Amino acid sequence: MLRVGMIGADSSHTELYGRLMNLPDGPFYGRAQVVKLWGADPAEARQKAEVCRIPEVVSDPADVLDGVDLVSINNRYGDDHVAPARLALAAGKPTFVDKPFTNSLAEAKALARLAAEHNAPLMSCSSLRYAAEVQTLLSEAQGWGSRNLVQTVGPAAGAFPNPRASHPFFYGVHAVEMLHTLIGPGAASLTTHRTQACDVVVIDYADGRRGVVNLLRQGPAVYHAAVYAADGWGHAAITDHGGYYAATLAHILDMAETGQTACPIEYAVEIIAILDAITRSAEQGGVRIAVEGAL
Repeated sequence: MLRVGMIGADSSHTELYGRLMNLPDGPFYGRAQVVKLWGADPAEARQKAEVCRIPEVVSDPADVLDGVDLVSINNRYGDDHVAPARLALAAGKPTFVDKPFTNSLAEAKALARLAAEHNAPLMSCSSLRYAAEVQTLLSEAQGWGSRNLVQTVGPAAGAFPNPRASHPFFYGVHAVEMLHTLIGPGAASLTTHRTQACDVVVIDYADGRRGVVNLLRQGPAVYHAAVYAADGWGHAAITDHGGYYAATLAHILDMAETGQTACPIEYAVEIIAILDAITRSAEQGGVRIAVEGAL
């Protein structure tokens, strides 16, 4: 059975993933167990450890690493991911970093290089990549020929009082992750058209594909995707908000067991590069920005 160490207790994902592994009715009970947890707030960490039946709460992130087969970094905000990820990767541990991977393209590239240097499997994604509706749409689109246009919609920011929740990477990652899943890698450049209501991002690919991402500041917290291809089209609203955590965790555990992942870290780096370019284009009045995703 995989022994998992978790770093970060401030996100609901800590409890969501912990329950999936540690409670008897969880789908991964017996395959993996969270055995250690660290959180910046010790009381919060102890409370979540009790709910998820995590046997040990440690006093330092480095203490999570000993005797575990997988490190899961679940801090809520991207700027809290880098330091513990460096610890885990330098120790050669298979590592999952929750969304967003980082709040900086330079840091994303640096973590990917560190993982390669230490031969440490590394994965990071928004769980929307593995939403059942997204995966079904992707499967259907395989038979439609060239995917010429993919559009995705999601919230621009999270509904949290902490101002860090308004960072464009924090919730913008979900819509960009869906786009990347459905259209694939290779974003070349983009423009961001910003209004008070939304950011509308138009992404161009070197082979002529185009992606459109709508990040909403006003209106419902909706996740939606549409694919328009040479020989067909389809769309999907994402409603199974519980199922995609289990689907994501299945891929995380596969990575820890095999050392391989269907979601290579280059994908996460490109997604951060897209988010970085979205932000810079908006701040510069909608100018075209190159997507610098290559490691």
